[in-house]
Amino acid sequence: METARVLRRALALLALLVLASGSGWATPAIVRFGVIAEEPSEPDRMFTIYAPFLSQLRARLEKLATEVGELVIARDLDDMAQRLARREVDFVLESVFPMLTLRERSRNLEPALLVVRRGEREYRSVFFTRQESAIRTLQDLRGRTLVLQVLRSTSAFALPRAELARAGIPLVPADDAGADRRSVRYVLALAEVNQAIWVLHGKGDAGAFNEGDWQALPEKVRGRLRVFARSRPIERGLIAFRADLDPALRARLEDVMLGLDQDDSGRAALTRASVTRFERLSATQRQTVLDWGPVLLSTRTR
Repeated sequence: METARVLRRALALLALLVLASGSGWATPAIVRFGVIAEEPSEPDRMFTIYAPFLSQLRARLEKLATEVGELVIARDLDDMAQRLARREVDFVLESVFPMLTLRERSRNLEPALLVVRRGEREYRSVFFTRQESAIRTLQDLRGRTLVLQVLRSTSAFALPRAELARAGIPLVPADDAGADRRSVRYVLALAEVNQAIWVLHGKGDAGAFNEGDWQALPEKVRGRLRVFARSRPIERGLIAFRADLDPALRARLEDVMLGLDQDDSGRAALTRASVTRFERLSATQRQTVLDWGPVLLSTRTR
């Protein structure tokens, strides 16, 4: 008798599952957005910046049987690469250098969307020094100290380093005892405004960051500095997906993100994240991004 009851319950459950499947019910897919927060204060800032973005994604993807998980915050590039490899993160928003680094380390990341910031698809790094400085060209930096931001910054580390390498100038840490006078030594100031202040106060001979940050400097600071060199342009930012993410799921995500700038609530969420809009990468643009790999990754500092 007990065996018969168990069998009837099992058959009833099986029938329910078949009915649910035939009725179009589906278990929602779950996607997770990942960011990197290396400083102790950054996790809270990341939640504040991206909460409206995630909220908009949830509201729009819910209708498409897709759930958006909690924000995944990695400690650094290695941590994020491992999370991507373990499929704990499905997509990231990063500038070109960190994205290419993650792609190389995880072997599981592909750029798909261009991030437009301040209405611009590209930016440049500018090299600056004090108004009275004798520095006029990149070659004049040999034997001097360059103030940069952080090691994973595209415009305030990797791109300046690549420009120096293109000019045949090695970039080494300031505490490298083996460096010679042909090299440029670097120190890290952690924030763009700190870079400018350090240069003004003689803690470095020059600095480098993107042209937008140059324009954002207070006039009383920028007026005492001058730009003496500029880099080639590079894409401002990218959305990249796990390479093995389900294509249909990725397509839903892309379509939703591409439409965020079309209404007030979406635009407000983008503005909080300092994004104007997302655009689909063309095949040519994608190749341009990937072509930066040998340039930015082959010039790694010792």
